[in-house]
Amino acid sequence: MDYTIVMYQYPLGTYLTHDTVNKLRNIKPHFICFPEYFFVNKKLGNHVQTQHNQNLQLKRMQVLSKELNTVVIGGTMPERNGNFLHNTTFVFHNGNMLGFYRKQNLFFAEEGKITPGNGHFIFNAFGIRFSVLICADVFKDEYFIALKELGAQIIFIPTFSLIRNETVEEKFKRDQDIFVRGAQLSNAILVKVCGVKSNYKNFLQARSLIASPDGILYRVDPDQEDRAMLIVNTVSI
Repeated sequence: MDYTIVMYQYPLGTYLTHDTVNKLRNIKPHFICFPEYFFVNKKLGNHVQTQHNQNLQLKRMQVLSKELNTVVIGGTMPERNGNFLHNTTFVFHNGNMLGFYRKQNLFFAEEGKITPGNGHFIFNAFGIRFSVLICADVFKDEYFIALKELGAQIIFIPTFSLIRNETVEEKFKRDQDIFVRGAQLSNAILVKVCGVKSNYKNFLQARSLIASPDGILYRVDPDQEDRAMLIVNTVSI
């Protein structure tokens, strides 16, 4: 069966306009995935959260999933959990929270601020078993192997991708070494979604892609890494 996936490659901490929501309504995606740290309050920053803001961000995801009758993989947001702060992806389907996943392998800027999660989770919607990894989680082979054992068919990967001084060939080789290999280890389709650089975060490159065990199915062209885009793709399961 074919499934429509929207990769929301936009700057972090921005809001969806009415025009964008109308476009999404016409697309009728099964899944829409946002970048890592998309659902942040720019005044608070990536590693700060208030309960009020957390509730507002969750409401945004919930309402969007209901309006579009779709699955929202909510990028990530700082999540307050008692005295701890996690980097968390919340997953909604048609207004209902299916669950969440907390990043386990932290980026160096998160260490000492973010508490890693533990364990992997499978979500179900539209007859698909899917899961989530977050950014640097992809460097852990054991995470892909664990998701294969759990039967994940699609793995969504909200990502915070830093600009590197490298050639196109080096970029493509890294895609092969990390994401195609990860797809082979997990026997799943990987959907990586990145944020675009902006005044808020001007050191990002948006290298969104889709990988399968057989190779790259889609990647953003190198000259589109600074471009805000609604990327629409169809994958067959």
